[in-house]
Amino acid sequence: MVDTRQPVARRRSVTALFVLLALAGPAVFVAVVTRLFGNEPTLPITVAIQGVYCCLAAALVRVALRIEHAPVTSLGLKWPTWRTFALAAVLFTLVQFVLPLITTPLVRLFSTAGLEAGIRHIAPWPVWFRLVAALTGGVIEETLYRGYATERLVTLTGSRWIGGALAALGFGLAHIPAWGSTFALAADLPFGVLMAFVYVWRRDLLANILAHSAALVVALLAV
Repeated sequence: MVDTRQPVARRRSVTALFVLLALAGPAVFVAVVTRLFGNEPTLPITVAIQGVYCCLAAALVRVALRIEHAPVTSLGLKWPTWRTFALAAVLFTLVQFVLPLITTPLVRLFSTAGLEAGIRHIAPWPVWFRLVAALTGGVIEETLYRGYATERLVTLTGSRWIGGALAALGFGLAHIPAWGSTFALAADLPFGVLMAFVYVWRRDLLANILAHSAALVVALLAV
């Protein structure tokens, strides 16, 4: 999957750089956008921001794969079977009904300020854009954090559980600029741990994407 003609140390360094970009890129993007447009940009600007975000994420993965000479299957993508959809359904159920038993008390215990700020940001969005943001958000985050970062960190560390844990931590920290540290660590981090655990266990990116996007659709439509 990777061109062995390249020196091993150089390949690992390049991969580590792209892993860092995959983990920190979304947070940096949100921080820059907030700096430029404030916390409540107009809808046209928000739509444009989402479009740029999707393009940048897709470009990052494409460039990384081309430089690594790796196929898209190295992201955990494979032809779906009934197990893919069954796993997605189980994972969605865990996210909707089991995970909140942990995250909701944690958020209430520390602070709901980040959640309230996020809701104020999303509330003006029309339904069609909430659906777009949910569907694209699930694809982007699972591809960056599970399909790319987790797979590469597993290779770099030599341990699938350490790799998954590091990617989950990066996922939680990346949500701080948008949702604040309390909500990111009390809600997004446990969500990332669950998604990373299931991904490392089954290595089925599509199942993660389906569950993540479905959960986002429910969450954004409920605002």
